[in-house]
Amino acid sequence: MRGLAIVVMIIDHILSALESTGVSNYLVEYSRLSITRLSMPLFMIASGIVWGLYGSRLKRWAQVLALAIALNAMMRLFWPDFNFPEILMVWALLAIAWRLIVRFPIITMIVGYTQTTYWMITWQGFQPGELAIFLGAGVLISKAPLDWLWRERRTAKLLEPLAFVGRYPLSIYGGHLTLLAIIVAIANDRLISVFA
Repeated sequence: MRGLAIVVMIIDHILSALESTGVSNYLVEYSRLSITRLSMPLFMIASGIVWGLYGSRLKRWAQVLALAIALNAMMRLFWPDFNFPEILMVWALLAIAWRLIVRFPIITMIVGYTQTTYWMITWQGFQPGELAIFLGAGVLISKAPLDWLWRERRTAKLLEPLAFVGRYPLSIYGGHLTLLAIIVAIANDRLISVFA
């Protein structure tokens, strides 16, 4: 699931970069408003499944937080119209409460919905409640007896290439966003102005 989320997210970010450099058409716009919107829910569900099955490790959380801080700083300089705060920062904040999310996934989803509906934070990025809803859903999925689905031979063959991509989520995430931010900065003459 994480591999599919990465592929869909990269497509979404490429389309966003095209928009930020002035390339805008119906295909770009409708793709970003439809199929690529699945990347965040897929990522958060996958994360919730991992938390539900294995918990969270402090070392991994620290790696995500460090990358989130670096990406947010870089994005503000090179690609300021990209979501701020970037989703990893919101995830890192929610991950502080991972034990509560795993213990009370339905309450987490209700609080997430309530925050998103009534207590929106005025920022560009995803609302914490949006992520919380899908993290809670992932925890619930982790409790479901779905082992048979992953053991099915056809499913395993289909998921094999995506599993490879899903093994390196932080490297792929940070790498592609850095590359796209530099391309957007060059296309919008921001790279020179940042270092001038």
